[in-house]
Amino acid sequence: MIKIISIVRAMAAILLIGGISPAVASAAVYSAVNVNVRAGPSSRFPAVGMLSAGIPLTVHGCLARYIWCDVTAAGLRGWVSSAYIEIVRDARRVHLPAYLYEENWPVVTFHIDSYWENHYRDYQISNEVDRWRDRWDDDRVPIWQDDWSAWSEIGED
Repeated sequence: MIKIISIVRAMAAILLIGGISPAVASAAVYSAVNVNVRAGPSSRFPAVGMLSAGIPLTVHGCLARYIWCDVTAAGLRGWVSSAYIEIVRDARRVHLPAYLYEENWPVVTFHIDSYWENHYRDYQISNEVDRWRDRWDDDRVPIWQDDWSAWSEIGED
């Protein structure tokens, strides 16, 4: 019994040291629709693959405004708009933006050079990092509407 408790504590410590809380790591997260996985947090970055609706995701964190999240699924690592991510809440799937602030998701940053070196070294786009470096700074981002009837776009301030 003590050995099991020690293993559980060790796993929790690893999750916390890695920057992901146990609640986030264990949350059931899915792709809400067929969605492109992007090489950066903007629709201006190239797609590195596509995920089918309903695929389980691991969310590593989201940018400070929670518009884009860094995810892994089906062997792909990249960025997905939070508008296309669902979590299980009260035994039903709901869109992530409605619950982001309640779920205590980790906030991450994006640095194209290190991110692409770590995740896209074997992709053809890795040789084009200079071309893509400034693509996301002036990206227009969707703004969450409480009734999900529409997304509006604004420029970054």
